[in-house]
Amino acid sequence: MAVLFGLALAVLEAVRNWGDWQWWPFWVVDYVAAGLLVVGGAIVLRGGSRHWLGAGWGFACAMFWMSFFGHLEGVLQGGVTLRESRLTQIIGAMFAITVAGLIFSLLGRQRPRF
Repeated sequence: MAVLFGLALAVLEAVRNWGDWQWWPFWVVDYVAAGLLVVGGAIVLRGGSRHWLGAGWGFACAMFWMSFFGHLEGVLQGGVTLRESRLTQIIGAMFAITVAGLIFSLLGRQRPRF
């Protein structure tokens, strides 16, 4: 789940910003989260420790927390476009996935080594 989510996050971030990149700190964090998720997922798939995976989900969760509630504030105050409202819903769904990923990475069992 982490590897797929991380790869999707990287691609979606590029698609969303292509041709109109924001100030770099606002999009680099997405790639940090994506990298942590892909690396953490790959380590766990190879039978390694969940530490990087937990770090990736935690970082992504915190990032989506800020993004979701920032967008939600705009929606609640009104005056946003339908596109912005849909984007807020998508970000909310992705935030929920990161919360689930974080919980499962912290509570899950270590995969047995074969």
